[in-house]
Amino acid sequence: MGLQNSQSESVIFLQIANGKIVRQVKTKQDNSVSRVNKLGREVHELFYDSITGVISDVTTRESEYGKSWVVSIKSEGKLYKLEFNYSSGYATTFLKALPNVDFTSIVTLSPKLIIDGDKKKSVLFISQQGKGLKHFFTKDNPNGMPDLKKIKIKGKESWDDSDRMEFLEEYVKQNIIPFLKPELQDSVEGEEVPF
Repeated sequence: MGLQNSQSESVIFLQIANGKIVRQVKTKQDNSVSRVNKLGREVHELFYDSITGVISDVTTRESEYGKSWVVSIKSEGKLYKLEFNYSSGYATTFLKALPNVDFTSIVTLSPKLIIDGDKKKSVLFISQQGKGLKHFFTKDNPNGMPDLKKIKIKGKESWDDSDRMEFLEEYVKQNIIPFLKPELQDSVEGEEVPF
């Protein structure tokens, strides 16, 4: 079943939270969940397991919530903008596999939150033609991607991914964006976006 839209919106904004794709809607709906956000406002949200379409752009953006990645996905003649935290497991796993995407073909993006005891791991899987894409940047073959740095913050050791994220952002600008051709996405209009 495709993501249905009762109003004619040119762009549909989505986020990732707790391993799900989230769409805020203006009013409460039968299948929406209501909550009070950090700003004290009541919001209504719909949750999905994945999104399918053609990636037409990958950018970053700054907001009052910090820096984030925005992935534009075209499907069914609509444009979806999926936003997630700049420095997160979703971002890292997505960006590590991104160089292996065929940008002329449909992808499925599926976020997951894996809980192992008291540890949470967030991942964003990319699949094409029914197969998960492997990471281009790996520990054994980093392809220039810097390692995490162990630093101390207020006496506690922590891992800093600043160099890694800057490298991945520059890699996207130099090696991904030039190959995105929006005119190729017109051929996917009318295909269903399964959620």
